[in-house]
Amino acid sequence: MIDLKSMSKKKKAEYIWEYYKLHIIGVLAIIFIVGSIIHGQVTKIDYVFDLTMIGNSVDQNKKTNLENQLTNIVIKEGEKRKQAIVDIIPLEGSSKDNSTMSSINMQKVIAKISVGEIDVVILDKGLMESFIKQDMFLRLDNINKLKLASIKNEKLEAKGSDNIKAVYAINAVDIKIFKDMGFDTDNMAIGIISTCKQVDKAVFVLKWLLNK
Repeated sequence: MIDLKSMSKKKKAEYIWEYYKLHIIGVLAIIFIVGSIIHGQVTKIDYVFDLTMIGNSVDQNKKTNLENQLTNIVIKEGEKRKQAIVDIIPLEGSSKDNSTMSSINMQKVIAKISVGEIDVVILDKGLMESFIKQDMFLRLDNINKLKLASIKNEKLEAKGSDNIKAVYAINAVDIKIFKDMGFDTDNMAIGIISTCKQVDKAVFVLKWLLNK
């Protein structure tokens, strides 16, 4: 039996490392993993509002600035690590007239809609009509708090799966905050997704965007 008491500090360290290094490494690895998980949870950002823009790419700094402005609008004072996100979905094509969404990005958008991750979206009017036919947009004329009569921008009508013509979106061509970002608003529409889980916030953001 090894007598550790009779060993020097250096010999003790060498002995312990020689016979227990795998255990020591294992314990340190567990501590590191647990620490990383805890740190990730503590510092994790919870995205609580999603504005999705389907079109051309924009300057990253201007995108971040819009995210900060939306965060100030939708997050209550005192709520920490919560943020609004602006998701840019780029279109492919040599020009806007023949641009399309890739199948991967289309799947991403539909997946986000299906789980209620998107709140407000700006997109091409043609794509909007396609989404409306699949009941992916809320009828704006059914939202009392929106007060459509007070909105000066053109209201866009379309038919859903029920074949009833109604207002589902707003013409986005004159939304200054998007134009200032370098986002092409020509032939674009903005509306609220039908699976949106926070309609009141979506309405507030929509009105804010229209009045900026």
